Amino acid sequence: MASNVVSTTEPGMQAAANLFGDTVSTFNGYLSTINGDMATLQASWVGTASNSFNQAMDTWERAFTTVINELIGMMDSMGVNTKTYSAAEETATNMAQPFAAALPGV
Repeated sequence: MASNVVSTTEPGMQAAANLFGDTVSTFNGYLSTINGDMATLQASWVGTASNSFNQAMDTWERAFTTVINELIGMMDSMGVNTKTYSAAEETATNMAQPFAAALPGV
């Protein structure tokens, strides 16, 4: 099994947010293509089988849209987390500086 590195650095979190955004764009492209193909198919295919297939595809589309929306939520969360982490890091650095100055020989 490959080892994935988890990073809480700002660049790492930004890279994750960018990856989520790229995936959302890719998935939206897939969804658009499939919807176009479905429109073409629906123009010429009628009957019970067509209706059942359309219902199944509608269910799939709702599920896929949920996945896309969750990715958007994760992307937004990574952006917020990056800002929060950056602010906390800056606060910690500012708090540590007086301690370092007060220690002799450091």
